[in-house]
Amino acid sequence: MKDRILEYLNRFATGTPDDLADELKRELNLDDTTFQQHAQGMQSVVLHQYSQFSISTIDAFFQKVIRSFTREAGLMGDYRLEVEQDQVLEEVIDNLIDELGSNKELTEWVVDFAKENLKNERAWDVRLNLIEFAKEIFRDEFKDIEEEVMQQTGDRSFFKRFREKLVAEKNKFLTAIEEPAKRALNIIREAGWDITDINYGKGSGLFTFFEKFALEKTVKDIEVGDRIRGLFDVPENWPSKTTRRRAEIIEIARTTLIPIKRQLVDYYEKHYRKAVSIDVVLQNLYVFGLIADISRKLKEYKDENNLMLLADAPKFLNGVIQDSDTPFIYEKVGSFFKNFLIDEFQDTSAMQWKNFLPLLTNSMDQGYPSLVVGDVKQAIYRWRGGDLKLLQQEVENHVGRTRTDIQVLN
Repeated sequence: MKDRILEYLNRFATGTPDDLADELKRELNLDDTTFQQHAQGMQSVVLHQYSQFSISTIDAFFQKVIRSFTREAGLMGDYRLEVEQDQVLEEVIDNLIDELGSNKELTEWVVDFAKENLKNERAWDVRLNLIEFAKEIFRDEFKDIEEEVMQQTGDRSFFKRFREKLVAEKNKFLTAIEEPAKRALNIIREAGWDITDINYGKGSGLFTFFEKFALEKTVKDIEVGDRIRGLFDVPENWPSKTTRRRAEIIEIARTTLIPIKRQLVDYYEKHYRKAVSIDVVLQNLYVFGLIADISRKLKEYKDENNLMLLADAPKFLNGVIQDSDTPFIYEKVGSFFKNFLIDEFQDTSAMQWKNFLPLLTNSMDQGYPSLVVGDVKQAIYRWRGGDLKLLQQEVENHVGRTRTDIQVLN
């Protein structure tokens, strides 16, 4: 990239015909002589201050920063940087598979994982699926909670206690709605009513509502429709048009069944969200377990091999910076950067931006402008954890609206 920039500058400085030069002259409204003089001046500055002319990938820049303070960070100076994280994951998953049989909990999780793959008609090879699944640990969303996950799951009894707690909470919800619903069904049976006596008896009406609440064991299948909330709050709406028991149904609905219905709906509104979350967590607890064990095996592998993955750098720096305005680690790099141009900004993750923000802010505070360039539409693909909200609004919010100038490119 440096060669290309110097090559273009040389063409501009020597007046060599060039399409880009013509475009720049039109854009900047410069004649040939003035443009050439600008190019010669810039070429001279770059060549005489070449050490300050820095072009790097974000990953390489972060590595340069980290290597500058390995002693302060407690790292061994000769740590190995591994770029090919897929190769590392394969070895980690192989080590994990070696534990199957001896580690009962892990074995159960892998079996559940394999069953889920078969149910969703994915490939049967659990090793390949585990390698693909393991890439989740490199996502910013997991990096943000990784330390907490490792701390909680370090105790091997955690999952047993966690499952028991979740099951108890789920059963508490089901028991609370089961008893009133069964009471309502018994009242209806003792009165001798059938589906033809009740309004919407054949559809998703009262019978379905009470039966679901009394018998259903899967929380997500329990629901309260608008008809139950509104229509059946009025006793006169309970009897069907053809029933001969209209007066009896209205009376029992008013005195007994509507209060039960309201009790169920109120409890549902207050506790359903928590209960359905618990139900989903219980069904996918093996995912949590697998993620924790893969993360544990990866940490062991990195420690044994004195290794740092390229994907670890943003999180590592983020932990050192800790929202500091002028973190010392950037001073250790040994050179002061005045202006920054971050290209392909839509591929920048939230964590990478948090690491860059103190640098940019410090530079701007001293009057040096910087530039970020990107296509927000491409950020929807989340390439390398890119976050479209950064380019859309958060950069402007973080830097300050008075200090940003947004230019839309054609």
